[in-house]
Amino acid sequence: MQDRACDGKTLRVYNGTPNMNSIRYSETTDVSASGADLSAQALRIDLSRHVTLRFRLNLGNAEDVEALRYARRAMIREERTRGLEWDEPSMEHPTFTSAEIRWFVLASQAAWCREKIAELVERANRARQAIRGLQI
Repeated sequence: MQDRACDGKTLRVYNGTPNMNSIRYSETTDVSASGADLSAQALRIDLSRHVTLRFRLNLGNAEDVEALRYARRAMIREERTRGLEWDEPSMEHPTFTSAEIRWFVLASQAAWCREKIAELVERANRARQAIRGLQI
């Protein structure tokens, strides 16, 4: 993971090796506009504050989109089977487009959401590799 500054935004690049993973993402959450001061002091003052997390997707083709959908559906099924922990954000809530994921959550859930997005992309890349293996 790398942090980069770009036009007042924090840009985190994950899965930065293009040859290894066809599905990559980077966080483009605008810290200044969302007021996403996630320090412990700020969270103690207002636990009900919401932030919008934004992740830019780098998808190569339609098969990458399908792998991402497959991974998301699997994660939602798992959530429904085991149930959600108290205050756990659900994978049903983020808004997906072909280029971006937006997730409006409580500030206290932001770290959890980032972990779930990382897991989603990791699973999607594994699904993509499995699809490639079946096509050979």
